[in-house]
Amino acid sequence: MAEFCLECWNRINETNDGEERYVISKELDLCEGCGEWKRVIICERRYYNGYTLGAIILLIDFILEAICFLFRLPISIIKKLKIRKQKKEKKHPRV
Repeated sequence: MAEFCLECWNRINETNDGEERYVISKELDLCEGCGEWKRVIICERRYYNGYTLGAIILLIDFILEAICFLFRLPISIIKKLKIRKQKKEKKHPRV
C-alpha cells in the first residue's frame, strides 16, 4: 500500500479530511507524494461515519425525550387534579 501524509492524501483525493478520520503512524515515514519524512496514513478508521451518525442519533433521541417529557408533564398534572377532585367527591358527595 502506498504511504501518503495527510496533506498529500487530501490533495490527491481533493478532500479536506482531518486526522480523526484516519489512523496515522506514530513514527515518521517517507511520504510517497511529497518525498518528505512525515507521519503517514496507515488506514481509514473503520467506524468513523458510524461515530458521527451515532452522535447525531443520540442528540435527536435526547431532543425527542425532552419533548415527550414536556408534553407528559401537563397531562400528568391534570390527571392528578382529576384524581384529587374525585377523592373529594367520594368523601363529600353532593346531595
